[in-house]
Amino acid sequence: MTTQPEQTVSDSRAPFKATAVLISGDTRTLLHLDSEDNSGWLYTQDEWENNREPRIYRRYGKHEGLEENERVELLPDLWVVKLDEREHWIDPMILDRTSRLYGVYVFDHRQHFHLCSFEATYELHFLGSQWETSRELTETEDEELWEAIREGDMQSEDVSYFGVAEIDRILDTPFREGFLPQEGNGAMQVSNLTSLMADEAIEEVREAYCQSEY
Repeated sequence: MTTQPEQTVSDSRAPFKATAVLISGDTRTLLHLDSEDNSGWLYTQDEWENNREPRIYRRYGKHEGLEENERVELLPDLWVVKLDEREHWIDPMILDRTSRLYGVYVFDHRQHFHLCSFEATYELHFLGSQWETSRELTETEDEELWEAIREGDMQSEDVSYFGVAEIDRILDTPFREGFLPQEGNGAMQVSNLTSLMADEAIEEVREAYCQSEY
């Protein structure tokens, strides 16, 4: 039988920050994880702000203290990454008319996957390609380029898996919204999400991408 650590009470707590959600039927209650790692007490906002004892403890992804028909899900921490993929394209016309060509992906930073190796991976969802032209194109040339790249995008995998270490190195290299990174690969944390579940949040980002917000 495992034991839970004592709860510590501080007079100068940080502000409540929702990192998980308690789901019970149609009810959703936001929770704050009082820990820098994957284990710790989960507080409701009322418990956190009024120094009340929590009842739910997270231990390496498992949750103790839940009542029947309750479950806890971590809130999504979505990032958009832009990866230089020009070297993977072989169409001579595309290569001639572009100087930079990136794949744009969204992933949940809180979810790790273990597939055919011991290394943890992120699940990257493909949004599309962004590029810069190598010269000023005519309207016809620009349309031909757009159609060729979009045709290539349709043949791309919807989901790809990249090593956690490889992607984490990119997170410190931001890009301006709507632009490619200044050089190399880049990342941007997604804010102002309304969805509480990862799948729904990813679709929310996909819709925003289609409106050219990223």
